[in-house]
Amino acid sequence: MLKIAWTTQFAHVLPPGHRFPMLKYELLPQQLLHEGTIEHNNLFEPQPLPESIIVATHDPVYWQRLKGLELSPSEIRKTGFPLSQELVEREVVIMNGTVQAALFAQEFGIAMNVAGVHIMHLPTAEKVFVF
Repeated sequence: MLKIAWTTQFAHVLPPGHRFPMLKYELLPQQLLHEGTIEHNNLFEPQPLPESIIVATHDPVYWQRLKGLELSPSEIRKTGFPLSQELVEREVVIMNGTVQAALFAQEFGIAMNVAGVHIMHLPTAEKVFVF
């Protein structure tokens, strides 16, 4: 059974005119459901990744600064998104969506995360995403 990580939290509100196509996170599952490619039971809503895993797999100093909304204006600009608590929470859910999708793939042979893969450019998120 195909399992797909998806939550409305993926479609994070961005300022008007922002270049990132956030609407795709709403449209993709709707289209797949509409055309009959998937059913509602294919979708699963990921929960936030536990902090213990975040600090074991990411730079703990960067994580603390990100979580505390303490990135510099330059670092924020490099992520491509305005920094907010909602954005940090979104990214933590995306990370666990990827982890959970990998576990579902082991169980069912296939799974994915609508929000894509999790990428980390050490020691910061420069030129990729928040994480």
